[in-house]
Amino acid sequence: MKRCVMLIRYVIQSDLASWLNLADDVAPIFRAPDMSRDPEFLDYVKSKIAKNEALIAIDLATSSCMGIIGFSRTHNRITWFGVYEMHQGKGVGTKLLRTALDELDRSREITVETYREDYAPGLAARNVYKKFGFLEIENGLYDKLGNPICKMALSPPDGSMISMLEPLHYHNRSFFPMKLIREIHHGDLGLTSNQSFDEIPEVKYEVRKSARAILIDAHGKVALLHVAKEGYYKLPGGGIEENEDVLTALKRELREEVGAEIEVINPVGIIVEYRDYFQQLQFSYAFLCHVISPLMEPKMTDLEKSLGFEVVWTTIDHAIDKTGEYKGNLYMPRFIAIRDATLLTEAKKILGKSTL
Repeated sequence: MKRCVMLIRYVIQSDLASWLNLADDVAPIFRAPDMSRDPEFLDYVKSKIAKNEALIAIDLATSSCMGIIGFSRTHNRITWFGVYEMHQGKGVGTKLLRTALDELDRSREITVETYREDYAPGLAARNVYKKFGFLEIENGLYDKLGNPICKMALSPPDGSMISMLEPLHYHNRSFFPMKLIREIHHGDLGLTSNQSFDEIPEVKYEVRKSARAILIDAHGKVALLHVAKEGYYKLPGGGIEENEDVLTALKRELREEVGAEIEVINPVGIIVEYRDYFQQLQFSYAFLCHVISPLMEPKMTDLEKSLGFEVVWTTIDHAIDKTGEYKGNLYMPRFIAIRDATLLTEAKKILGKSTL
C-alpha cells in the first residue's frame, strides 16, 4: 500500500467547495441530507474559515481533501468533524483531532456533541474521541433535526502543560500539522500600476505548489540565495514536480540549489501568494531543516546561473533583514521579499521555543 503523505492546515476561502463536497459525502452519517445546502451551515462554514477555526487534511499526492474538523476557541469545543469514507482507516481523523486539540485550551474541559453509542455509523467518530480520552457526560440530547446525540468531554490533564502535537522530528512522519501563516495579495506589494485588478471581475488562478527551507548549518547559520542580477535574497526551494511529494521536492531542491543533504526538523507553515499579474496562486510549504553532511557543489539551472544565483550563509536576524529589504519594482521579488521574511520570522519563533 502506497504511503499517504498528508498535510494538515487551516481551511481557507478556496477550500469552500471542498468542504461542501465533503458535507454531501458525510450527510448520511450526520442524518442531514441537505446539509451542504443549508444556509445556516454555509454561514457556519464561512465563519470558521474567517476565524481560522477549521483544519483540513490534504492528500499531497492528489491535492484532494481527505477530511475537515471545525472547532470553537470561544466555547472550547469541537463543532464539526467529517472524513471521506474512502480515506477512513488512514489516520486522518486522529491527525485532525490531534491538531485541533492543540488549538484549544487544554487547561479547561473540551466538549463535543456527537453520536450516541447505539448508532453504528457514528462509532468511528466516537472511537476517535475515546482514543483521546473523551468520555460521555450527557445522553438524551437531540440535534436541530431531531436526531439523538450525546455530549462527550475531555477533562483537563493532570500536571502543567501538555501538547497533543507529534514530536518535532517529522522526517519519518506521514503528515505535517502546518498552519496558514499569511496570504499575500497584489495590493500588499505597494506597487503603482496603471492596471487595476479591482476592475477584473474574476482572476482565474493557476495553482503552483512549492517546498521551501529555512536551512541551518552546524554553526547556526541560515542559507539564502542571493539573486545578484535582480538585487534580492530568497530562501532555497522551488516547485513540486509531478509525482513528487513535498519532502521529496524539498530535498531535491536543496541538493540542486545549495548542494546540501538535509534532515527535516519541523514544519514552519504555509504562505499563499495571489500573483494577479501572472494569474498564479502560489502555495509555499516551508520547513526548518538541518544540514547533515558536507556540502556539495550546487547544480544551478542555466536560468539561475544567468541571474547570478549565489548561496550565502548568515544569521537568522540578518536573513530576515536581507530578504525583507527589497523595495524595487520587480513584481515577483516583491512577493518573495514579503513571503521569505515572514517565513524566517516564523522560524525564529519556533527556534526560540525548542532545542533543535
